[in-house]
Amino acid sequence: MDKIILRELPVRCVIGTLPDERTSPRTLFFDLELCGDFSRAGETDDLADAVDYTAVERCVMEFAADTSFFLLERLAYATARNLLARFPLLDRVTLVVRKPDAPVESASVALEITLSRA
Repeated sequence: MDKIILRELPVRCVIGTLPDERTSPRTLFFDLELCGDFSRAGETDDLADAVDYTAVERCVMEFAADTSFFLLERLAYATARNLLARFPLLDRVTLVVRKPDAPVESASVALEITLSRA
């Protein structure tokens, strides 16, 4: 299985359970692993046979900006489902969502999920 890896994509969205977290968008950082069979693109050198990772980034950023979830888990699963629906070459998506300004003592909180088409 082939893999496209995108690291530290800044994504602005409203996320969190505390009242002050609900007032304005904040920046989260996404790491994405997009898995599938990309061999056709390797043979043809044609973007039409590939996963356009610029379109993936735009999809993630627009989806997050248009939503307002309380939990990172909900945002991550909804984003992964959206990617699988929009990009038919993807068989599996792994997302790591990092919230650097979470109201905890740790430097950041991160969640990792994997969702498969099957």
